[in-house]
Amino acid sequence: MGVVDNHALAYQQHSGSRLKSVCDFGIEKLKDLKSKFPEASNYNNDQSILEDVNIDIISIASYDNYHSKPIVKAFKNGKHVMAEKLLCLRLDELIELYPLHEKMPC
Repeated sequence: MGVVDNHALAYQQHSGSRLKSVCDFGIEKLKDLKSKFPEASNYNNDQSILEDVNIDIISIASYDNYHSKPIVKAFKNGKHVMAEKLLCLRLDELIELYPLHEKMPC
């Protein structure tokens, strides 16, 4: 996650949320996250977070070309999503995302 620190801090500082987990595919970034957010579980893959029934909202802040698949998985698992721009890069990805988004409760 490129700007995970900002997202994690926002969730951590919000009285209505609890930072449960952080994820990064880079080993050095993950070590940095572990030191900054020791109370959060740390993962080097997104599947654990996307499938965790105790997580209600997911922040997607990776490179643009990696946004679509985890957003689709999050929606399919009933999670709310806060995604960095862009949601997706191609029309076919948008066509897959849109109906899933409409099924999510506000």
